[in-house]
Parts: sequence; structure tokens; C-alpha cells
Amino acid sequence: MLHKLRVPAIIVLVGLATLWVGKSLFSYLTHNTAPEIALLNLENGKIYGKTHEFFIKSSGDYKISQITAQLDGKDFDLGSATYPGKAVFQLPVKLDTMGLENGKHKLTLEATDGSYNKNKQALSCEFDIDNTPLNAALLNADYRVAQGKTLHMKIQSNKKLAHATVKFLGRIHQFYPESEDSTLYECFIPIDCEENPSEAMVSVEIEDHIKNSCKFPAKINVAAFDFKKQRGFNVGQQKLDNEKEVSMNSNILKEAMEKWAKESPKRKLWAGRFEYPIDVQKMTTPFGEIRMTPECGRYMHKGIDLINQPKCVVWASQHGKVIIKDRYTMTGNTIVIDHGLSVFTVYAHLEDFADINVGDMVKKGNPVGRLGKTGYASGYHLHWELRVNTTPVDPTEWTTKVF
Repeated sequence: MLHKLRVPAIIVLVGLATLWVGKSLFSYLTHNTAPEIALLNLENGKIYGKTHEFFIKSSGDYKISQITAQLDGKDFDLGSATYPGKAVFQLPVKLDTMGLENGKHKLTLEATDGSYNKNKQALSCEFDIDNTPLNAALLNADYRVAQGKTLHMKIQSNKKLAHATVKFLGRIHQFYPESEDSTLYECFIPIDCEENPSEAMVSVEIEDHIKNSCKFPAKINVAAFDFKKQRGFNVGQQKLDNEKEVSMNSNILKEAMEKWAKESPKRKLWAGRFEYPIDVQKMTTPFGEIRMTPECGRYMHKGIDLINQPKCVVWASQHGKVIIKDRYTMTGNTIVIDHGLSVFTVYAHLEDFADINVGDMVKKGNPVGRLGKTGYASGYHLHWELRVNTTPVDPTEWTTKVF
């Protein structure tokens, strides 16, 4: 009878231990991959204040034996994060900013693993410190604005703000800096020409980058405006039928404008006053005129109609980006320019287009097309609109005031 060979347990354990030690030793001697570290809650270009907590994260495959740090070129104590002794971890670090000067600072980290090669990984982060008390003021607390006009609100702050908003007419409106480095913030609120006259108290709320906040009360009076009335006119059914064959439904234009309003740059692309887009011979229809037509019923004309010689040049009224160049049933050949901050101009009924494309940046005075009568038009004219957050407002106001 054959007997099974029994290996003493101690020998098995010694063998396994030897294998483990050998593997560990091999890894210790040959590991040559840099540690994988990252900073959480501390980002380049951001502003911090008071006591700020951030995290050092490691996700490598070899334990970290040491992490050193420098703040503005001087040694910085990371506390418990200095010698983690683990491969995967997320350790908190307290940054007390009260002893630091306001302005830019730079934190540099270097992690060293525990292998024979002592592989290293370095990273840095540049950020700003702000411990200045927030001091701001609303430049006007009593506003009066007519139907169809643009309400322009301003805040002067002693520092850059993280948020500034006002809720009016059921919508939250954002304030943005007047220019890139300005601490003067402004907000453009469109008043629909069909908005009911009213008076309301609102609260402007601001917050800086270290969570200091304050509120300012303001009174806004929406005044009635005496819009003109026009007798009905008829475009002609044959022209409308022909237009439908070569044009897109005007609802597509509406949907596109809503999309672009969300994607508009959060800064001004314009400078100074807006200009009329043609040499105006006559304004045939003012903004807000009340019309009655067989096709549209009773409605308010939410642009202005301008005339000059048929097929004369139409140009951009301000600097901006061409976002729409197409043909629609109601507006015919149409160009839309985004001027930033969700302010748009619309050029409708064009005979044809200038040599421009969607995405092009244009300057005030650059040609966009020629005056025509495409779309819902009974004669040669330019229908010109200015919209703020998709709401049409009186564009003539923007030609006389600097917004």
C-alpha cells in the first residue's frame, strides 16, 4: 500500500513566507512608476479665504512614504498627510489663509513612494486668497422702466463676486462684470411690450468667493407705454404659399434662439452704442405697434421696420458672432448675431446674404446682406430686432444709450 506524502505545515508556511518576501523584495527593487496624486477642493485660479480644507488623493499601486509641500517657496506643514504610508488614500489638509496676504499664492507638492527607486511625483496649484470684507452697493434703488424697454441695473463692489442675482417677473437675472477685471456688475432685464404695468419690490443678492453675502432692496416700476396702432395689411396668399416651399417653419428659429440664449458668452462682445443697420430713409413700423392681419390676427410688432433703396446693404449694428443664417417662413432670409450676455440682433427679410457664415465674428458695420422682401413682407424693408434673453425689446433705445 502506498502512503501519501505528508508535508509538515511549518514547511508550507515557510515556503509561502519565502515567496511573499521574494515577491515583495522584487517589487521593492524594480518598481519604477511615479506615484499618482491629485488635489481635491483646491483648483487653479480659484479664490479661497478663512480656513479652507482640501484633500490629497493617492490612487497608485505602491505606498507613499513621504509627501512634502511648499507654499510660495517656503516649507508648508501638511500635518498627518506628510507620511501616509499607504498606496490609496484621501487625506484632509487645513489651509489657514488668515495669515496670508490677499492675492496669488502657489502650493507645490512632491510625493515619494517607498520603493528602492524612491519614485517621485510633483504637482502645483496657483490660487488666490481673499479675506477682505465684502462691501458693495446698488447704484440705484428706485427704477422706472416702460413696457418694451430694457432695465439696466448696476452694482459696485470692492472685489470680484462669485454670484449676483435679482429675481423679477418670475425669472432670476444674473449680473456680470462690466469688463474682464471690473468690479462694476450690471444686469440687463428685458421688459416685454405686453407686460402689465406694475410696481414691485425686489431683492438683489450677492456673494463673494469666500461665501460672504448681502442683499439690497430695490423698487421697480413698469410703466405703461402708448403703442401705436396700425391698420391691417395683406401679404397675399400666393406669396405665403411660395415662401413655405423654400423656407423653414418659424418655430425652428424660436427654438434655435432659446438654445443660443443659454450658450451666449458671459461677457460683452459689443462696445458703445448700437447703430441702425442701414442708412434709414424712414421707419415704417415702430416697436410694439399693434397690428391686425388675416394670417396672424391681432399682435404686437416686436421689432422695427426700416426702409431705404431696395437691395441696399444691411450691416451689423454691433460687434458679435453670427449664430443663425437661414430662411424662415415669417422672417425670410434671416441673420442673427450674438453680442454676448444673451443680447442678440435679428436682421429679417433680406434679399440675400453677404459672404459670412455661422460662427464668424463680425464687427459693427460689416455687411450681413441686402435689404429685401423675403418671408412675410409686402414690400422691400428691413425688420430689425434686438432681443435680451429671447425677449424682444425696443432696439432704438440701444442706439441712444450706452448699455
